[in-house]
Amino acid sequence: MALGKRRKGVGQFVPPKLQITSMMDMFTIILIFLLFSFSDKPETITLDKDLKLPASTAKLDYNDNIKLILSQKDLKLGDEVIARLKNGKIVGLEPGKLKESALYEKLKSFKDQKMSTQEDRAQKETILFLCDSRLSFKTINSVVKTAGMAGYPNFQFGVLKK
Repeated sequence: MALGKRRKGVGQFVPPKLQITSMMDMFTIILIFLLFSFSDKPETITLDKDLKLPASTAKLDYNDNIKLILSQKDLKLGDEVIARLKNGKIVGLEPGKLKESALYEKLKSFKDQKMSTQEDRAQKETILFLCDSRLSFKTINSVVKTAGMAGYPNFQFGVLKK
């Protein structure tokens, strides 16, 4: 009997009213953040007219940290020509002496320069590698090995959509 009297004495539970204004502000901020962070990359890559990329159905976006372009006539790091090709082989890039090549020196100095200016950035950089599909595997492999030895083990190969 005592319990019944005690329950009657306590008022009914009234749920609190929901303040929707602050929730709408929060959702608006999240929506704006997501729209800006998931927008398409406005950058477009301009290709040399003598460069023929392979076709693929891959749907991954590229990270345009360092652009390495290997065409039929030269090897470019960004817009700078660092080596010429002769008969499908890179002039100055010996298979046994990769650390003595101009490509190795340029990539190593580029990495050292970037590390001194951006200490807090992750050390793993990605190379966007655009190479002509008509070149031999040995030529492409020597460039990949040299870049890996210079401290860039991560690659993204540029392809055209099928």
